[in-house]
Amino acid sequence: MKLFQQLQNARTEEDVKDAYIKALGLKSYSKNLIDIQTKEVWFEAKEGNRNSTYAMFTQLLHYVQAAINKGEEIPPLLCVMDTAKAAIMKTENVIPLLEKKTIKWGKSASNYTQEALDIVSAHIGTYFCVVQD
Repeated sequence: MKLFQQLQNARTEEDVKDAYIKALGLKSYSKNLIDIQTKEVWFEAKEGNRNSTYAMFTQLLHYVQAAINKGEEIPPLLCVMDTAKAAIMKTENVIPLLEKKTIKWGKSASNYTQEALDIVSAHIGTYFCVVQD
């Protein structure tokens, strides 16, 4: 079954993750707080099409910020995806923003503040353009 068909049949976030894992042929990965984690890419996945690309990146950057704060390794690429869209970005594009440590993130990645969403959206919006039907 093709990725598009699998995504149309997805009923849970786990279904979305599994569809992308299979389509990308990922062999070495983990599924934790970061939805899919490899050495090369961290993925944020959502079921449906209710979240904006910016909101998904805001959630993912919460984890990147935490890793930076702890001195942990971060991957060169970040990807967000749902059943209708996906976007990928170089991590290096957001490092200057995260190194400032000025964003008030909220209590958890999924509980981000409006301020965090606004700051992340303004910053990453200079690196890609969202196009929708």
